[in-house]
Amino acid sequence: MAKKKLKPKKVKGRITVLKAMPYRGIMVYLRKINEDIFEYLIPYNGTVYADYLIMKPKKGKKKLSKNEMNQAAALMFAGATTTIDVTILKGKVDEQTRKLAEVVDKAGKKTFKK
Repeated sequence: MAKKKLKPKKVKGRITVLKAMPYRGIMVYLRKINEDIFEYLIPYNGTVYADYLIMKPKKGKKKLSKNEMNQAAALMFAGATTTIDVTILKGKVDEQTRKLAEVVDKAGKKTFKK
């Protein structure tokens, strides 16, 4: 009797890893959850730093375009690198990067006041 050869099935999951790459020696994972949530994860010394972005398709569209997905991934990677520079490597960031982060933080607080 011949044995059946198992074939792997393609399973469309709800969570997709878009990128996994190091930044300053720390791994950054970019993920897409469902169709509109983008997230980064940074595991570091027993702590996981994370943030997410909800990006909806243009009005009248059901799915994000490839360009919109690339923009969301780039935005999340920028957030991840900022988290690493400002939060994780506090004392190891050069002065110019620290000043830029403070300017962005102040602008964000002014923009999102209640």
